[in-house]
Amino acid sequence: MKKVGIIPGDGVGPQLAAQAVKVLQYFQQTTGLNVEILLLEACGAAIEHCGDPLPPETKAQAAQCSAVLIGNIGAAKYNTLPPDRRPERTLMELRQLFGVCTNLRPVFLLPGLEEFSPLRPELIEKGFRVLVVRDIRGGMLAGPHDSWEGVHGCEACDTEYYNEETVALTARVAFEQARQRKHMVCSLDKANVLASGVLWRNQVTALAKEYPDVELRHCYIDTASMEVIRQPWSFDVIVTNNVFGDIIADELAQISGTPMLFGSAELAPDGRGIYTTNQLHNPNEALALSNGACPAGILHAAAMLLEHSLARPDLGKRLRQALRKASADKFCTEELPRHDGRCVTTAEFGDYIIELLRQ
Repeated sequence: MKKVGIIPGDGVGPQLAAQAVKVLQYFQQTTGLNVEILLLEACGAAIEHCGDPLPPETKAQAAQCSAVLIGNIGAAKYNTLPPDRRPERTLMELRQLFGVCTNLRPVFLLPGLEEFSPLRPELIEKGFRVLVVRDIRGGMLAGPHDSWEGVHGCEACDTEYYNEETVALTARVAFEQARQRKHMVCSLDKANVLASGVLWRNQVTALAKEYPDVELRHCYIDTASMEVIRQPWSFDVIVTNNVFGDIIADELAQISGTPMLFGSAELAPDGRGIYTTNQLHNPNEALALSNGACPAGILHAAAMLLEHSLARPDLGKRLRQALRKASADKFCTEELPRHDGRCVTTAEFGDYIIELLRQ
């Protein structure tokens, strides 16, 4: 039996996580989904209890899990704590524990939600559905970092390091995902300037020979940043490094105008994963009081969890279909109010998803 750890998180996190638990428990009861759901104490709750955002006993429990799903992380009252004692430290330690290497960030525009996009109607009339496949093991975000006093005052350096293995791990995921979509991969780099970009491009090109059915094109990150605004429908799977992926995934989410609808998966080579909402570090403390956060993002994350770490793509598909139906039925929350929509609480949205799954 596989184990799934649930970290409720902070702010709206517990309310959102509760909706994902509802869905997992429903599948346990009706489809024979053979998992054990563990509630893990971490983030703000653990800080309040013992001063540690990821206590050793919680870390030991997480190590036994095939997947961990996390509600939103962070709260204003923790901002003055040292970095190693803030709620965000939970994610950093879990990444090391699981050995994750690749982040999947799907972004899409559902029919009926065009009004939320900041783009002109003629730019989004074709819709778009893009998957950003981002390395999270290498690059300058992974270090090393250094600062020192020099002749010009304080100096600092962040090293953009990559090797062929790291690039191949994430590129292979991108090609495999493309085979389930439109068979198109766009690799983003800065090979005209950076040595790491040259290595990235060469390795992705070499790996593409194993996937002759997938069309590969290369694009500089600055050009791609313009093109995803001018014609977002022309992209299918985007694969890129840690820093570029962090930026362009957020850009695409904002182009949709509905970043709270998306999930995120961080995958290890062995299939284990960490699953979160796209808005992980936005605790929405005001919405926590009104129970008005939209749980679609964490439910999409739960669908990814079912597909990637529990090997139940059938259940992930059912959950996605229910979420699309809820959108078509104009179900919404205070976080994403819709014209002529039916505005409900976070919990009521989750209950409606269960009702749709029953149908």
